[in-house]
Amino acid sequence: MTAAWVMPLSLDPPRVGLAIHPSRFTHELIGKSEYFALNILTVEYLPAIHLCGMLSGRDLDKFARAELHAVDALEIDVPVIEEAVAHIECGLIGRLSLGDHDLFVGDVLAIAADDELFGERWLQLEEAPLAHHVGAEWYAAVSRLYRARLPGEEEAEEAQEESER
Repeated sequence: MTAAWVMPLSLDPPRVGLAIHPSRFTHELIGKSEYFALNILTVEYLPAIHLCGMLSGRDLDKFARAELHAVDALEIDVPVIEEAVAHIECGLIGRLSLGDHDLFVGDVLAIAADDELFGERWLQLEEAPLAHHVGAEWYAAVSRLYRARLPGEEEAEEAQEESER
């Protein structure tokens, strides 16, 4: 399914959280297998992303309908999406009931990424803009990184560079 409520929870150990409504088939599958994978797709796959969020895997083969391809994960017995620019494989360590959704907490067990699309640390967003769900059938594409600086910080960096010359 397409999950909009996904978040990092810890760097050490690496952990992520995923909020899923109990009526969703994905909720049932994670509960049974105790594993899940987060697949990161670009806006190129927006129709498939939306389809996977709107239709249930109880009723149809989402991979076939969305024209996506399931491949084996590196460490877990859950398929990942071949077309994803990256995926994060997780082992379930906890589940919290938080109102109308449950928060699944997972330890990151493995990560795979397209080496050509990642720089030293970050995804090259200009080449692979990511799709982010903002509500209903609306998505935003993130295609650029911006570095935030505190007031005066830029001038201090320029002065330091000047003094190092």
